[in-house]
Amino acid sequence: MKKMFFLLVLTFFSSATWAKVNVITTTSDLAALVAEIGVDKVSVTSLTKGTRDPHYAQAKPSMIRKVFRADLLVVIGAEMEVGWLPALMRSSRNSKVSPGKAGYLDVSEFIELKGKTSARVTRDMGDVHAAGNPHYWLDPANGILMAKAITERLIKLDASNAPSYRENFNTFKEKLEKKIIQWKSDLHGFSGQKIIAYHTSLLYLANAFNFDVRGYVEPKPGLSPSASHLNQLIETIKSENIRYLLMEPYYETRSAQLLKRKSGVNYIVIPQSVGAKPNIKTYFDLFDGIVNALKAVEK
Repeated sequence: MKKMFFLLVLTFFSSATWAKVNVITTTSDLAALVAEIGVDKVSVTSLTKGTRDPHYAQAKPSMIRKVFRADLLVVIGAEMEVGWLPALMRSSRNSKVSPGKAGYLDVSEFIELKGKTSARVTRDMGDVHAAGNPHYWLDPANGILMAKAITERLIKLDASNAPSYRENFNTFKEKLEKKIIQWKSDLHGFSGQKIIAYHTSLLYLANAFNFDVRGYVEPKPGLSPSASHLNQLIETIKSENIRYLLMEPYYETRSAQLLKRKSGVNYIVIPQSVGAKPNIKTYFDLFDGIVNALKAVEK
């Protein structure tokens, strides 16, 4: 009997010692960064797939269960998930991951967001985020800031594994800094290039690699282009000799095809998130995929 009791106690403390931090993220990009820092100390699941626009997810029972069991909820923030996350969190009834608690991490608070406005935002303005443009992960330099925020929060929740988290962060940071130099070298021919983008989501990517965005397919963020707007774009493309239109894979291509026929502009569909394609499994893969998509049009 004593032997059995001892084994039960040993099993309990062993499982407690080796229990992983259960991390739930709102996007696949955040999940990839958590995996880089947490490695074998965490289990991580994204609520959305990299093939979808995270603005428009739907709260499902399976997602509610995941948040209910979470030790840490990591969000993009800046109103990216405002259409679906609040209801999901209320339904999950997990106070540990409420805003203001250690189990809730809004990564946007650690980023210098672009496009902030103090003006009153109305529906007439389109999909505008007063807090700033939330697509900040598309600047790889922000990846370091994101990973640092995740590292510090994991340390706060799981101090016993702090040395491992710090070591993993330093390894990630060193590799990413080297890769940024490589990516910028690979895209040297695109530096200063005038481009058209489909949506304002590519603002950070353009800034990171020095693209000159001269217009958007959407007349306002989130609004479908009208015939008159597309005609204006055609004139802009021709007059400014713009060669490239960049867009994410979940947008319709009819407008891009029309612009190509009428102006000769090349439209390039680039991966926008980890998981956008089956071979894009890490944050490094994401930018390798973007660089390869852009370089392919030069051949």
